[in-house]
Amino acid sequence: MTVKQQIIERVNSIEDENILKEIFSLISAEKDFETVYKFSSSEIQQVSEGIEDADNGRYYSQNESEKLVAKWLQEKSDGL
Repeated sequence: MTVKQQIIERVNSIEDENILKEIFSLISAEKDFETVYKFSSSEIQQVSEGIEDADNGRYYSQNESEKLVAKWLQEKSDGL
């Protein structure tokens, strides 16, 4: 008996609705992983530019990034 057949057999014997919902949730999520995202030419260009920036030392440290994001968030919340 294959694994797939064993799974089907086990699922067919389950009466608990909550367990069946969890199984359904798991197998529904699997479809999300089957879709392959295709980058647009613009996205490919932006990634290439980012790699070039990093290779040339044009980047922020984690600490600097956190400060920049905090500043940006503060500016956005001040405008509300």
